[in-house]
Amino acid sequence: MRQLKFFVTLFVLLFSSLYPAAISSADESETATVEEIAPQARVIPPVMVNPLKAKTIKVKNGRVVVFRVENPEIWRGKVINSAIAKFVPGGPQSTYETNPSLTILKKGKTSVSLTDGKKTYLLKLTVS
Repeated sequence: MRQLKFFVTLFVLLFSSLYPAAISSADESETATVEEIAPQARVIPPVMVNPLKAKTIKVKNGRVVVFRVENPEIWRGKVINSAIAKFVPGGPQSTYETNPSLTILKKGKTSVSLTDGKKTYLLKLTVS
């Protein structure tokens, strides 16, 4: 029993010295927050585009273009110059559904064709 108490005490001391933000006593007025444990990452939102209305897309390199469409799983796309952008189909992913999108690869100009199986939409893409 003494050995168990020794190991528990040793563990608590070791843990509290390695992770002081995770241990707090009842008389402390501060509480540990996520920012103390892990730095926050900056997330850049995607560029949302309705392909039924848009004719051109202007986007900066490093961004993502997401197409706002109904029935995302039926949409297909092709980028004329695949060195500038890559089409990513939408649809069900395990527990959620994604919209079709473009992953921007480098600066330049190209065209993107999108189809819902009934009509094809041609968009001009400029990446700066």
